[in-house]
Amino acid sequence: MDVLLVHGYSETSLGAYFTLPQRIQAAVPGTRVAVAAFNSLDDTITIDDLADAMELRLEAMESRAAWNTTACAVICHSTGALVTRRWILNRLAVGKPIPSHLITMAGANHGSTLAALGKSPLGYVQKLLQKHILTVGASVLVDLEYGSDFLLRLNDEWLDRSIDGSLGGLWQFSMGGDSIGTDATLQLLWPTHEPGSNNTVRISGANLNYSFIDASHGPGRQPAVTARRPPRSVPHLVLEGYSHFGGASGIIGFVDPAGDRALDAVVAALGVHDAASYANLQTGWAATTAQWMSAKRAARAGAAGSLSQINSTLLFDVRDESGRAIDDCMIVMLDQSQLPVAAHASVDQGAPALSVVNAANAVSPSILPHSPIHNDANRAAYSFYIDYDEYLKSSPHWLHVEAAVPTQLLSFVPLTFTQPPNLQHTIGENEFTYVRLTMSRAVDQIYAAYHTPFDPNTTWQPMPFPPAGQIP
Repeated sequence: MDVLLVHGYSETSLGAYFTLPQRIQAAVPGTRVAVAAFNSLDDTITIDDLADAMELRLEAMESRAAWNTTACAVICHSTGALVTRRWILNRLAVGKPIPSHLITMAGANHGSTLAALGKSPLGYVQKLLQKHILTVGASVLVDLEYGSDFLLRLNDEWLDRSIDGSLGGLWQFSMGGDSIGTDATLQLLWPTHEPGSNNTVRISGANLNYSFIDASHGPGRQPAVTARRPPRSVPHLVLEGYSHFGGASGIIGFVDPAGDRALDAVVAALGVHDAASYANLQTGWAATTAQWMSAKRAARAGAAGSLSQINSTLLFDVRDESGRAIDDCMIVMLDQSQLPVAAHASVDQGAPALSVVNAANAVSPSILPHSPIHNDANRAAYSFYIDYDEYLKSSPHWLHVEAAVPTQLLSFVPLTFTQPPNLQHTIGENEFTYVRLTMSRAVDQIYAAYHTPFDPNTTWQPMPFPPAGQIP
């Protein structure tokens, strides 16, 4: 089997792969390993650009008879997962062959908390000191922020392709670590030591199992809610003690004295070639991750006040019917059991204020610090980091959204809904959920028609505005 390794953001040396190519070749005799090298630090280059450039190189490789894309595996780290997945979708769109295996190692499949920090002045200083350049790859970092236009488009399309069977022949795998690593400076900034992350990518952000929920006002302004998930679970593995980068604990470079667990997982994934072996690996990885969760829950129970390592990300994209971003809104998660009746109208039409407050307070302990993160480029996007176990204590939930507008004549109809019946809960443990909301604009105060007093013998006539020029 041929293997292509694709690195992540900001790498400028093939040393970023450490000894992984040699370790793969030694573990799987006869495997040929090719390594990618791309520039992600130019401020104008986007992930779409990198995917297009990847296609040019792969076309050149395919022109050589020895390279067969359909029989190759692509192993990606971090942002390399986004470049590769965009490249695969582009290939499907034009009928070109795609790889047999996709293995994402700490892939930033749904973004990274560090993206906003990377394009801040601090990020420019860091690149100047470490890379001796005055660029940070600002466009790539915009794509990497939670809820970016790129990530919404990519993951929506990827899910569609999974559901329609286009990705049915691609064996997909994701894995990520739970350690921030050994560098003490990572403790200085909250984005680099979030619970349930590897200092750069959250476990939920690496997971290729995710959901899309779409909610809007249906007929009679009743909530219309649908949900989509991948039709086939993707094996996802949490590697305890592995961080995002580096030779001491990084998922690519680190070799644990107790065994090269990251490489073992890669080799196991490369050995999958049919549905039965895929299902067996899925079962094994799920069992390993379940053991990890059990240990983390036990450790937390013995340490009062500690934060959960088993978390989920809930991303809201809030727009009106025309697709315009709503960049000022209130998003409230409510415990249904704290409300007087099980109907969405109880919130929208005036439930007792105290019950609404109690319902919100029951869920608030599950919202982890620094939430929500409001995307500064896609102003429609708000992401919440959720303590999964705390969230389930208040299940089932309603989600209530109210949008603010800067005028007395226009408002948005509040939207209250619960998760659709094909989802057990709004969120999955260690998973990412996209919630796309379409808010209805209430325009009844904008337009008025005036007429003369009713007379059956005459027709109604339009009248001019009142003298003050205001609609009463």
